[in-house]
Amino acid sequence: MSFIGELVVKPLPPRIIKKKLFGIIPYKKTILEWVVCEEFGYNDEQLDITVIVPSGSTTDFASIPRVFWSILPPWGRYGWAAVIHDYLYRHGLYTRPIADLVFLHAMEELDVAEWKQVVMFNAVRWFGASAYQGQTD
Repeated sequence: MSFIGELVVKPLPPRIIKKKLFGIIPYKKTILEWVVCEEFGYNDEQLDITVIVPSGSTTDFASIPRVFWSILPPWGRYGWAAVIHDYLYRHGLYTRPIADLVFLHAMEELDVAEWKQVVMFNAVRWFGASAYQGQTD
């Protein structure tokens, strides 16, 4: 396996943020995050990229809307891949398409069901732009 180390996290206290639905209807959203306690990484042999997530980094695992958690919980088998992907998105080390491919390759390596890989890869491609904080495509 191409993962480096073990994923060790601890939960952070939930945060509540105020948002507006359609820009007009106020609501509160609870943010659940974890902190990475030990350095953790992934070596994508297909892309010749190694990503190291340092201790102290934060993650929400997979950013899946709560309504879908019964089918795809944020911390499923793909959780390790999601932590790598969060780090890539938050630090912009590569373009979005490359970060998303790393996510897909890591899910393949974790033997995530193919339908979940397709759904999650397409979700980050279609809806991930607002979370990405790095190089332009």
